[in-house]
Amino acid sequence: MNPTFNAPLVLLMQNFFTIAFFVFITICIFLYQSKSKYLIAFLPLLALSFHQFEEYVLSPLLFGDFYHFLNWAFRNGMDISPMEVTLINLIPYVILLPALIISKARSEKVFGIFFLFNNALTMANASFHIGISTAQNTFSPGMISSLFFYIPLFVYAILLNKDMGLSNKPIIAISLYGFIGHYVLIWLINIF
Repeated sequence: MNPTFNAPLVLLMQNFFTIAFFVFITICIFLYQSKSKYLIAFLPLLALSFHQFEEYVLSPLLFGDFYHFLNWAFRNGMDISPMEVTLINLIPYVILLPALIISKARSEKVFGIFFLFNNALTMANASFHIGISTAQNTFSPGMISSLFFYIPLFVYAILLNKDMGLSNKPIIAISLYGFIGHYVLIWLINIF
């Protein structure tokens, strides 16, 4: 078990993940009912908040502390500190929320590219969870949201960009940048 999985900062983040998930699901329901064009901009945030909620709150609630993300990561050779939990998990809200909303309001093409990059990054996260889960033949906290949110959003991002006229080469390049970005973050966690 990771000795810091019950640290006050981690517990604070777990409360944040829970609140964020319920806030974003409420916003998405409202946007869906009002047929707002901004629904698509909020879906990655809903996916992210559900993913974090699943990793840190739902999995341990259903399966015990053994399946808390920090304990699972510790067993797999990643010692993630409470400060890293905070920084890694808050940065997307600080960068992603404004970027998705501003780009959606100003330019469909810029939004499409940013939407693809973000969903490629989370698709890499999905492949990470699914790959480790498959290799170890055990449940990985975060795998459910990866299967039902991250993969469909990535496919949708590709189709959206194809509909906007982006050719295959930039779609592949942007997707690779997203994948590389995710694995660079994992690498940075492991070396610091």
